[in-house]
Amino acid sequence: MLQFLFALNLGLLALDHLFTGTLALFFPKKAIKMYQTIFGAQVPESREYFVILKPWGALGIFAGLVGLLPIIDPQKYKLVLVAFVILLIMRLIYRLRFQKDTKNFLRLSGKRNLLHVGLILICAVIIVIEISTL
Repeated sequence: MLQFLFALNLGLLALDHLFTGTLALFFPKKAIKMYQTIFGAQVPESREYFVILKPWGALGIFAGLVGLLPIIDPQKYKLVLVAFVILLIMRLIYRLRFQKDTKNFLRLSGKRNLLHVGLILICAVIIVIEISTL
C-alpha cells in the first residue's frame, strides 16, 4: 500500500510539472490563464513574462520527466528523490518568504498560497518517508 502511495505521489508531481511546464513553454497565454484558475495569480500577459515562462517551462518538463524515474526503481534513483525534496523545500521557502510580494504583484491570496504550501509540504513529507524506507 505504501509503495502505491509513493508512486501516486511521484506520478502526480511529475504530471503537474509536465503539464504546467508544457503550457509555459509552448502555450504561455494558456499557462497564464491556468495560473489564474488554479493559483489565483494575476500574471500580466507581456513579452517579459513570456520570456521568463519559456525556460521555466523547459525546467518543469525536465523535472516531470526525471520525477518519473524513481517510480520505476526508487532505490536506484534515490538521489532523484532527494533532489525532488530539495526542489519542494525551495518552493516552500519561496512561497512563504515572498508571500507578501506575490500578494501585491500577482494578487495571490494568502489563503490560496497557504493551501498550496500545504500540498507541497504533504508531497515533500511523503517523499521523505519513501526515502527513509529505502
